[in-house]
Amino acid sequence: MLSRIQVNITLVSNEVGLGIMPMGIVSRLFIDHCGRLNQKVAQIADRVTLITAGIPLDLKSRDPKNG
Repeated sequence: MLSRIQVNITLVSNEVGLGIMPMGIVSRLFIDHCGRLNQKVAQIADRVTLITAGIPLDLKSRDPKNG
């Protein structure tokens, strides 16, 4: 559904997989689901930027008009 939208959308998500992995099953499931969702959104996004300590790192940048 998101891939069909023809407007600019900004999504913000926490990076939950770079830290210490908790032992609790509910916490691990949350991290796994967030990671899968972030991957799926990044696949269809034209631009993906990781911001750490206020410094942006372009992970994906594509002009949607030129493919």
